[in-house]
Amino acid sequence: MPQARLDELSPADWKGLTIRALRFNVGGLFYRELKSRRIPMELIPVDLGDKLRETYRLMAVKNTSLFFHAREVLKSLAGHNLPVIALKGLALAESIYGDIALRPMSDMDLLVKKEDLIRAGRILLTLGYKQDLPAWESMLDIYHHLPPFTNPRGTMIELHWNIVAPDIPIQVDLAGLWERASMIRIDRGEVLALSPEDSLLHLSLHAGYHLPTGLGLLPLCDMAGLIKASAVPIDWPTLAARAARWGGHKCVYLMLLLVRELMGAAPPDSILSGLKPDDYQPVFLAETLEQVFNGYPSGPLLRKNIGKLTKIDKAAGLKGKCSALLKAAFPPREYLATIYPVSISSPKIYLCYLDRLSRLAAHYAIVLLRLFRRDPSSLHAVHQEHRLSEVCDWMFS
Repeated sequence: MPQARLDELSPADWKGLTIRALRFNVGGLFYRELKSRRIPMELIPVDLGDKLRETYRLMAVKNTSLFFHAREVLKSLAGHNLPVIALKGLALAESIYGDIALRPMSDMDLLVKKEDLIRAGRILLTLGYKQDLPAWESMLDIYHHLPPFTNPRGTMIELHWNIVAPDIPIQVDLAGLWERASMIRIDRGEVLALSPEDSLLHLSLHAGYHLPTGLGLLPLCDMAGLIKASAVPIDWPTLAARAARWGGHKCVYLMLLLVRELMGAAPPDSILSGLKPDDYQPVFLAETLEQVFNGYPSGPLLRKNIGKLTKIDKAAGLKGKCSALLKAAFPPREYLATIYPVSISSPKIYLCYLDRLSRLAAHYAIVLLRLFRRDPSSLHAVHQEHRLSEVCDWMFS
């Protein structure tokens, strides 16, 4: 925001801005921005100013520990001649933000080659990391990453073999990702990172994929930081061509529009014009902005159940709806093994199906009853889900 506009903010405006920064998990970034612009902290209520400082301090402590463990893991994987690429926060915190305390991180995301995935997981086990799911080795073809590994200090690591989930129609050039990756420095060490173009594509596709469950501002800050970083200029024509080849140009276009709208960072107009799909509608951006700022006032559980019902309702014909219902009720055993601590070969997994059916019946009964009674929050959630579903279907069509 220009300094002239900041000078016009009232005390109430500063309070609201600070509350939003904390709500969107960018309190550290907001605190740094206040300091860099030499804005007096007296403009902000004392309790909120204290929260900003504490947010920054806690993230510094947490990420210092996380990067310490990252160095240990990366050193061990390298010692086993196992190549790895750092993703998202681990790759961006220093190179883009310049301060690891500014980029909130809940875990470490590492990309390894699919053929190395199980070996990498076993190496983590030798380093004291724990895997809660007995069937973790059988999940390669269901998810694009293994379930999180956790050490006694609470550090979590997700090992990925792809940068997109298998349920979206994006064909990532995985071999190209590895060919184009280059070394960056993190915490006095080195690790491979995606090229600037591949990193921005990954961030865009990841943000679009998570739009239905709540996007927030952090992924957009990552994208804006990457776009603005003078040390890593984006080759925009290359990025546009690669997005089209992967089949992700619609998602990338919408996410770039969002970053331009909220962060003031964007490619040249000629690039955006070239990326613009013929069937783009301005309402897609409006719905996305609505989701970012307001989320789901009806609550995440109701939204999740409404979302499942919407997927079933959208299936074509009675046969399609029945098929979607059966898939929801009876997923593969490998999927159940990600929810219940049971091996896919154990007879106990059939008891898990019974438990799942009873839970689904209870959840859906509550939702359907609320819809039958025309509960305002439920009806609003249905309308919101339908609108957002149209955006997501378009992004990945």
